[in-house]
Amino acid sequence: MRADAEMQEPEVQQMDTSRTRRGSGSRTSRGGAAGSLGRAGRAELHRGLAVAAPDPSERFLEAYRAARYAAGALLAPGPRRRGPGDVWHRLAAEVPDLGEWASALGGYSALAAAVEDGLPRTIPPRMADDFLWAVGRFMDLVDERLGVLGPAA
Repeated sequence: MRADAEMQEPEVQQMDTSRTRRGSGSRTSRGGAAGSLGRAGRAELHRGLAVAAPDPSERFLEAYRAARYAAGALLAPGPRRRGPGDVWHRLAAEVPDLGEWASALGGYSALAAAVEDGLPRTIPPRMADDFLWAVGRFMDLVDERLGVLGPAA
């Protein structure tokens, strides 16, 4: 090693955890296994953020996002069919044996949208914790199908 060469620490890029509202920005359509792996990875990211979130509202919202990405990982790639286009309706239609999960998790869509929009909603800590637990169980089922998600929180 040359004496005048300085050791430099490698540059570490921080992950951008800023949130964007649904439907804003550009979306790329990645189908097949690559798309499923990407959505599953995002589900894991949001589950980790939920586990680390000290605020119950943020914990609930990140858990909801994790569930939404996990559900999306199971959906068939390609153009959407006619009918309701949200992930929960599509999950119930494309994976009927997860229809109860789709209905239960989809029931939180309005609350998640309100929290995401910054509207005043109180999420009790117990509710956020119970919801995160349920999302973990759902993600376990997704993992059984895809074999890509990590252990539940």
